[in-house]
Amino acid sequence: MQEQQQTNPFNSRFLMAMIIFALFYFGWNSYLQKKYPDFGKKNQTAQSPQINTELKNQERPQTSDLESGSSSAEFSKGKADRQGGNGKSQNSDLKTDNKFVEEKKFTFENKELSFEISNKGMGLVNLKVNSYTDKENKPILLGQSALAGLFEFRFADNKIVYFEMSEIAKGHYKGIAKIDDLIVNREIIYNESNNSFDSQINLSGLNDKNIQNIKVLIPEKINVPESQSWLFPSYEHQDFYVSHASKTTSVNFSSAKENLSQEIKTANILSVGNQYFATAILDKSDLLPDAKLNVLINESAALGELVYPVLPGKAELSIKQVFYAGPKSITILSAISDELTSIINFGWLGFIAKPLLFTMKWFYAQISNWGVAIILLTLLVRLFVLPFNLMSMKSMKAMQKIQPEMTAIREKYKEDPIRMNQEIMSLMKVNKANPFGGCLPMLLQIPIFFALYRVIGSSIELYQSPFMLWITDLSSHDKFYVLPVLMGATMFTQQKITPTNMDPAQAKILLYMPLVMSVFMLNLPSGLTLYMFVSGLFGITQQYFMLKSNKAVVTKI
Repeated sequence: MQEQQQTNPFNSRFLMAMIIFALFYFGWNSYLQKKYPDFGKKNQTAQSPQINTELKNQERPQTSDLESGSSSAEFSKGKADRQGGNGKSQNSDLKTDNKFVEEKKFTFENKELSFEISNKGMGLVNLKVNSYTDKENKPILLGQSALAGLFEFRFADNKIVYFEMSEIAKGHYKGIAKIDDLIVNREIIYNESNNSFDSQINLSGLNDKNIQNIKVLIPEKINVPESQSWLFPSYEHQDFYVSHASKTTSVNFSSAKENLSQEIKTANILSVGNQYFATAILDKSDLLPDAKLNVLINESAALGELVYPVLPGKAELSIKQVFYAGPKSITILSAISDELTSIINFGWLGFIAKPLLFTMKWFYAQISNWGVAIILLTLLVRLFVLPFNLMSMKSMKAMQKIQPEMTAIREKYKEDPIRMNQEIMSLMKVNKANPFGGCLPMLLQIPIFFALYRVIGSSIELYQSPFMLWITDLSSHDKFYVLPVLMGATMFTQQKITPTNMDPAQAKILLYMPLVMSVFMLNLPSGLTLYMFVSGLFGITQQYFMLKSNKAVVTKI
């Protein structure tokens, strides 16, 4: 009967281990569901009629008193001009209000950015981030879409406005558009000191006949992820980010399979981008706009809109905004506005992620290698949880000591489960043994693990940063898969040398955990895998000295 009790896999320790494993598994799957909203869904090809109507409006502006009808051929020509810009000023004839308007594009370039600004809504086109390149050593392009120019002004029903635009100075542009009684003035100034844009839009001559809501657009091309497998997901992603009414909303669109249309009220920040680069609008007006998020599958494009209501009874309206296009650097963004730093979305673990980032940056300032900074951060984290590990070891020793007495109690009160549990709890209380004491270090490290994932996955500081030998980019996965294998080996070794009261059947089940974790880490950033590997090495070393110390004490006694 005693042997049957020992091999029973459904005792409290096994159940606790399974609960921890289940929490990790379901936590991981919840993260995948948030990051990849179509994970587990069938591919739906049906398109929303509402989005198709919006798409037609985007492609073929309708005629009205505010703008005469441009033909679909002429609009297609404008789209081709946006896609085929060569970085120089270009002119083309576009028709509006039954007159020919010459489209002008002024060119700007410095070591950080290059772009063209068009008199078509005074939107930016062909914007390049000159200080970075992608993984194929090509320029970083932002706001690339045929739907609209970046930060382009439009009326809410998609009527396009062509400005008489002039360049006041390098990076300083003014435009005016007269539509019957309505006058629209717009001024955009690029600030080289912090790589931001100041924009002001003034409307005058508003009346009951020409009142329309206005909007400013952020378009973006949807990039196909390298891997769309749920088991080996690519960590690259594109998102809308909206700050509104003291809340934030993040919507992933990089793996969308169907059109999306979502409206968010009273927004003050709208951002579109990936984990390293973004375009953003920070509203500075007295009138709060609404944000509209659109995903157009047929166009392979995402479109964010800040829509401002033009209220009746006002003859004038002024809109002030700050624009940003570039790397998601917390240093650069904080120099523009502390509010803009929120577009680096660390999620609900931000209170852990930000200190980790600042700590890594401090380590980097001392040794100028982000890989070494990650190693030092890992050691710091492990030293932080070391006291809890020591408590766990003491608890495990106490549990081992009373194990024979617990077995006797189970045998004695096997017909009375309530009395059996009371006696076991009393025994553990007297001997200061806690069956859950071994779980505390793991529970502490799980949020740190996910917080560090967000740091590495969202920090431009680690983008294409080398470590050593074959690790040339800490933000990308290990191309030879050496670190995931080593990480799995350290996890396996640590499990094997850690004393446990678990019976062999339970222990064999948990031995699959290193394999599962290695598979998960194959496509994740090598910086995160480096953290896990070093943490495992620390754990093995810690366990070795603990066992050695315990053996010495036993021998002395």
